[in-house]
Amino acid sequence: MSTLTKVASAASRLVRPGTWKRIARVGNFLAYDGAPLALATVGAGARLSPTVSVRHGERVSIGAGAQIGQGCSLWAGGDTGAIVIGDHALLAPDVFVTAANYDFDAGDGPVMDLPMREATVTIGANTWLGTRVVVLPGVTIGDGTVVAAGAVVTRDLPPGVLAAGVPARVLRKRGER
Repeated sequence: MSTLTKVASAASRLVRPGTWKRIARVGNFLAYDGAPLALATVGAGARLSPTVSVRHGERVSIGAGAQIGQGCSLWAGGDTGAIVIGDHALLAPDVFVTAANYDFDAGDGPVMDLPMREATVTIGANTWLGTRVVVLPGVTIGDGTVVAAGAVVTRDLPPGVLAAGVPARVLRKRGER
């Protein structure tokens, strides 16, 4: 295939509507998910999947050596709720952490028009949150705690335990079998 044929083929792809739709989707993703991450505080050696979604990154802090897996969502509150992730914390794929929730008792209107309840989430150092764990506003997960896949963390978990379930509860201390 000659150079002229290659250039003509590339140019013809640029005029296709589908090409511009894909370019627009990538731009929207970067503006919606990528920009807030740039505002987050990220410690030395921390590794984040390119598919991590961050809201209000100015209130997100990720410790040194932490690893945030594919498809994770870190949604800090719009006003005060922060997310603090300790050093060497490991978040498996699709973990969802939010520091804000709708105050559905505040009225009968559309939920998205109701005020938010915000509270800081703290995930300790050397923790491991399994795939698809959900962490709700105001929760503190202690250093060294492991949370099993699929758990929903609705209240604080002490340091050095294994927790699982919906809602998450402590099963045992780490090191005890």
